[in-house]
Amino acid sequence: MRRPFIKSGIIGILVIITSLGLMKVFPSQAPKMPDGFMTPVLAFEFVQSRQEVEALFGEPQSDFRTTMVAAMDLGNRLDYIYMVLYTAFLFGFSITCARITRRGRYRWGAFVSVLVLAGDAMENLQLFGITRKLSEGGFERELQLLHYFTWLKWGGLALIFLILVPYFFNGNLTSKLISLVGLTSAVLAILAFSNRSALNEVYSVSVAAMFLLMIIYALTHRKRNQIVI
Repeated sequence: MRRPFIKSGIIGILVIITSLGLMKVFPSQAPKMPDGFMTPVLAFEFVQSRQEVEALFGEPQSDFRTTMVAAMDLGNRLDYIYMVLYTAFLFGFSITCARITRRGRYRWGAFVSVLVLAGDAMENLQLFGITRKLSEGGFERELQLLHYFTWLKWGGLALIFLILVPYFFNGNLTSKLISLVGLTSAVLAILAFSNRSALNEVYSVSVAAMFLLMIIYALTHRKRNQIVI
């Protein structure tokens, strides 16, 4: 096989296309977001109180709130397609790393990707619950569960990147750059978890960068002669 990651790369192209489509669906503005946030859907995933939710969606009974709730719900329904695609990419990439290096530790990346999928799916259920109960309140349980499932997803992504760091580090200069981005993402995840702030936005950008680099790698990498350790 000349390009061992090509199947993952093709899935990666679909990940990029779906991601761009979701950017058009999710709302791009909100009346007020928690300090440090600039992306409404990211702010929604990391909200911590009813007051933050109310501020995020604007005045009750307003046309803006109605429109924003509809956009969030539509985006989160379509997000199920996206989460299947990006976790399939990570699963396949990890399995391929294990196969070509003959190092079973990379299979842990595939295992964690399944947990990420579960976390993302359950996260969306909490988001739907919050928007459904937005007018009357009583979504404290959803908020509590949202925190756990959101970090199962975002923390899981950081862990997958960390698992794959040794693979990339043993490659050429470009591959080493990818390993650095993966390591940086893991550090940013810890910082964002410890202090919800603009760091969450920065971490999300690092995740997007890591996905993009991995997809390009999957599409262009040719099988090496040596075994990577």
